[in-house]
Amino acid sequence: MSEELDEKLSELAILQQSVQEQKAKAAEYYDQLLRLKAEFDNYRKRAEKEKLEARVWGKQDVIMPLLSLVDVFEQALAQAEQAKDVKQISVGLEFLHKNFAGFLKSEGLSPIETVGKPLDPHTAEAVEQVAVDEKQVGQVLSEVQKGYSFQGRVIRPARVRVGVTKAAKATSEQGSGGVGEQNS
Repeated sequence: MSEELDEKLSELAILQQSVQEQKAKAAEYYDQLLRLKAEFDNYRKRAEKEKLEARVWGKQDVIMPLLSLVDVFEQALAQAEQAKDVKQISVGLEFLHKNFAGFLKSEGLSPIETVGKPLDPHTAEAVEQVAVDEKQVGQVLSEVQKGYSFQGRVIRPARVRVGVTKAAKATSEQGSGGVGEQNS
C-alpha cells in the first residue's frame, strides 16, 4: 500500500508540475496578447493620424493648381474694370472657363455627353419631355444641367430634356397638369 501511495503521490507531483507549466504558458500568452493589443491600438491611432494628414496634403495638391486660376480670375477682374465693351469681357470669361475646365479634366473630371444620344438613366435624368417626330423619340434633345463623371464614375447625372411622341406628351400633360412640361 505504501508503494501505491508513493506512486499516487508521484503522479500528483507530476500533475502539479504540469499544471504549473500550463499556468506559466497561459501567463506568457496573456502577456503577449496584451502587448499585441497595445501595439495594434498604437498602429490604429498612427494609421488614423497618417490618413488625416494624407487627406490634408491631398487637398494641397488640388489647391496649388487652383491658385494659378485665382491669379487668372484676378487679372480678368482687373481687365474687366478697364474693358470698354462686352466682347472683351466675353473673351476673358471664355479664357477663364477654358482654364478651369482644363484643370478639372487634368484632375479626372469629365463632362458626360448626352445630347443627341438615347436617354441613359445611368448618366442622365429626364426633367422635361418635349413632343418630337418619331426619329427623335427617346433621345436627349438638350441639357438643363451638365452631368459629370470622375475617374470614369458618374458623380452627377445630367439633367436633360428628352423627346417623346406627341401622344405620350399629351397623356403626361393630362396626368400631371403640364407641370414641368414644355409644349412644342
